[in-house]
Amino acid sequence: MRNVEIKAKIADLDRICQIAEKLSGGQATIIKQEDNFYKVNEGRLKMRFYGDSSATLVRYSRDDQKGPKFSDYDLLHFSVAESQKAKLLDDMLKKSVGLRGKVAKTRRLYMLGQTRIHVDTVTDLGDFMELEVVLQPEQTVAEGEQIARLLQVKLEVKDEDLIDCAYMDMLEEKQ
Repeated sequence: MRNVEIKAKIADLDRICQIAEKLSGGQATIIKQEDNFYKVNEGRLKMRFYGDSSATLVRYSRDDQKGPKFSDYDLLHFSVAESQKAKLLDDMLKKSVGLRGKVAKTRRLYMLGQTRIHVDTVTDLGDFMELEVVLQPEQTVAEGEQIARLLQVKLEVKDEDLIDCAYMDMLEEKQ
């Protein structure tokens, strides 16, 4: 799977939520997430636990750069009924490769066509906006970047507010 992402620090949570709601034509889906990041040699690997006890193992690779960035990723979903398997895998990964750290957040998810608009409140970091343009097989990265940039403008996100790294990186820098 492939996408193009833009991430930015936001100063006015209410304003960006109003714009995202108007653009998407609906209210946000509120999702509680806790991500356990593991120590890996390439890319990133995390187990994402949701408020309902379901989970997703996420492997992704993405360059750290401001503005639109290409990401390729793989997902392994665990339903609520499989939550014990997710916890066991999480424990196994912690024991074998080590825990890099944890990121806890409340995500407001808005859908706009092929784009996920995330408005995140991250514990110990603050408020952020993230766009994920999920690329169709026939779409180029340049097309995804164009969609992301257009939405960035519509959401009134300035280039100087863009960030180039993951929340995990920001938490590590803060320590």
